[in-house]
Amino acid sequence: MYTIYTTLLLGVVLVLLVYFTYLFFKRYKIKIDKYLLIGLSSWVFLSAIVRVFEDVGIYPKTFFTVSPGILILFAALFVPITYLGIWIEKNKKFELWKTLTLTAAIGILIHLPFIKLSNVIGALIIITIAGIIAVIIYAINKYVKIDIFSLSAVWTHMFDASATFTALTFYGYGEQHVLPTFLINLFGPSAMFILKLLVILPTVYVINKYSEDENLRKFLLLAVFAIGLAPALRDTLRLLMGV
Repeated sequence: MYTIYTTLLLGVVLVLLVYFTYLFFKRYKIKIDKYLLIGLSSWVFLSAIVRVFEDVGIYPKTFFTVSPGILILFAALFVPITYLGIWIEKNKKFELWKTLTLTAAIGILIHLPFIKLSNVIGALIIITIAGIIAVIIYAINKYVKIDIFSLSAVWTHMFDASATFTALTFYGYGEQHVLPTFLINLFGPSAMFILKLLVILPTVYVINKYSEDENLRKFLLLAVFAIGLAPALRDTLRLLMGV
């Protein structure tokens, strides 16, 4: 269960990691495009697996297998591999996003045999709800014309809300964060969708309106995307494995 203090600590660590990662991206002039979303998603998926393996007891509970330590661990892995990918892209004409995806895929494949399918139905419910939301967002985008980074950032947080809603409504799980717990106790699990929208929509709007540098805008949206995807994948995997 997160307290106000652990939530603040996690927030500080996240801000620092985002800041220093941006400096790294800026220093090496990393192009932020839709393909980088794929590479980053692969690494977020791998981090979610490692986090759930700690929940299940496959990995021991240490500073680097729970928050905020796991963020530091994966940042420490992600940066040198990104640097390697930059070198490979420059010298071998093999795009950075492919290196990121390939290295994460190797880690994912190593872990796959240990994933137990204890609650496939629960995971399918989450995916179905998140899929319906994705269709709605796509339909709206036909008229509003929002870029892929903004859409992805909004959708991952709706994915996270879908996972929380499903786990709480159908399987008796509990929420760990302070504010969501308060609102869920008042309005029920569906409050997660409203809470997420109340936070994510203004965040995406402010980033798009006030980020004059296009690369910075995309990077910030990429960070928001990852912050939503990580808990969404973790909660889905937890339900799938019956943790």
